[in-house]
Amino acid sequence: MIGIPASEAVLFYARMKKSSFIGFILILLITCSLSTKGQTNTRLRADFTVKISIANGGQSLTSGQVFYDRNIRQLIYYLSFPEREIWLTADTVIYQIRNGQIINRTPSFSMAEFSVFHLALNSRLQDFGLRNTTYKIEDVKREKDMVITTWSPPKQAQEKLGNILISVKNKQLFGVVFTSPEGAIVRKQFFEDYQVINGMPFPGKIVEVIIEEGKESYQVTTFRNIVVDDIENDSKYYVNTGSLR
Repeated sequence: MIGIPASEAVLFYARMKKSSFIGFILILLITCSLSTKGQTNTRLRADFTVKISIANGGQSLTSGQVFYDRNIRQLIYYLSFPEREIWLTADTVIYQIRNGQIINRTPSFSMAEFSVFHLALNSRLQDFGLRNTTYKIEDVKREKDMVITTWSPPKQAQEKLGNILISVKNKQLFGVVFTSPEGAIVRKQFFEDYQVINGMPFPGKIVEVIIEEGKESYQVTTFRNIVVDDIENDSKYYVNTGSLR
């Protein structure tokens, strides 16, 4: 087993997210906002554990608490292990913060709007938020107890983006498969162990697989003690990066 330093884990985390949408062109294809109209749930916090296994044998374990407010749109992980620090996604940057100091900035796409937290709070997890993009449904089929929908990108993006397959089981998102323009699978996600909090379904476990050069890397995230519309931790939902050194 090869341990991954925290800074490398941040970079790997960003790379896993970035690889799902090449250059994250998907954000540029949004045709309408992820509306919050009619929704009542605003915040979510949970204890989390992330286990990463890279194809070269490297492994890491990270745990702590995550906080997200859909109106503020900062995705904030307060790590307690392996060391105390904050991983903050704000706009198009992932910040690694330790002892009140920014020790690393990693450019990324705006992940908050397509995070499981934002999609669940806005009741858009079932279709992975794709209904609000210029992706179009190409095919729908049933396989045993699942409904699988194939979403295709618009013609102007097909040189860089492949299809996305969404599987729904028991009216809940079960799997997401991303393909290259050539049709090869490059990333898979599986959503398991759902809980229903305040009427909102939320997965207790997410398994993510990145495939590069035929080799697979894994990220397994588990959530416990999930709280929706937390009113006791206001200061945890926003980090003023301008005040940090």
